[in-house]
Amino acid sequence: MDALIIEINARGLHRYEVISKGTTTIGRALDNDIILSDPTVAPHHLQVVQHADDSIELINLASINPTQLDRQVIDTLVIEKLPVALEIGRVQATLLSRDQPVAATRPLAGNRGHRHPFGHAYWALLLVLACLLVSGLDFFLSSYNSFKWGDLLKHLLHETILTIGGFVLALSILERLLVNRWEIRLLLTSVCLMFLLYTSFMWFADGLDYLLSASWPSGLLYFGWYLVMVPAAIALYLIHVSHLTRERSLLLALLIASPLALPSILQSSQMQLLFDNFSPTASYHNKLSYFNWHLRESVDIERFIEQARKLEPGAAAD
Repeated sequence: MDALIIEINARGLHRYEVISKGTTTIGRALDNDIILSDPTVAPHHLQVVQHADDSIELINLASINPTQLDRQVIDTLVIEKLPVALEIGRVQATLLSRDQPVAATRPLAGNRGHRHPFGHAYWALLLVLACLLVSGLDFFLSSYNSFKWGDLLKHLLHETILTIGGFVLALSILERLLVNRWEIRLLLTSVCLMFLLYTSFMWFADGLDYLLSASWPSGLLYFGWYLVMVPAAIALYLIHVSHLTRERSLLLALLIASPLALPSILQSSQMQLLFDNFSPTASYHNKLSYFNWHLRESVDIERFIEQARKLEPGAAAD
């Protein structure tokens, strides 16, 4: 049998050591053949013995946190088939043969060797400028009474720059913990795209509210954004940029999005509408047909005044 390979999993990254024929000692002490610095590993934790007949024997040396195979503590065990998953303290390791197949190479999402626009700094800068422009336009359209440049700058600082910067900072820290590297340009690009998509969603929802004379379209899109779109975007980033497994990415996406989604949904006006009779729209607005068609014949101002004069105090016109 050829030399074995031991795969050591550390925070999403894998370290590989060659185990030659003979006896190989694994532990935390510096006189071991393979040194694991985790404090839960014993000074001399495990021996891997390759005999002349190519059989492999595992000998546990640790009395505290002994070696486990398939959640079972081992003392001495002869392995018949590879790969074998081991727990050495809290270190996850796998014994492999040299001909073990490996997964296909995942392409970089940046510009190193691939013409992917998201990896360029100028693309991230353009998206930041686009976010500022769209946010400023949204503020301008919502300024019904007056427009002041100072208020616009405050809005861009608090609602745009701090929002994007906070998301990039939080996600970059999580990415560092998960995969032990930084992808600031890709994170900034992804967050800016999500910001632009969210703004487009809200504009589209407001248009549907006006067209259908109802508030449920914006509520449906609002809940769908936080419950579906945000976790999906995070999962796609973890799969295609951080190259995590699909199952792990989906689980992490739900865990990351939950602290953002739950407070946003519970404090939203759409959620309040589900628990009380308050309506943010005027009563006349709710009486319009779903497609905003005015079914009644329009009344000119002179006729309206004439009808109003005939009403008794407190009575409503038909």
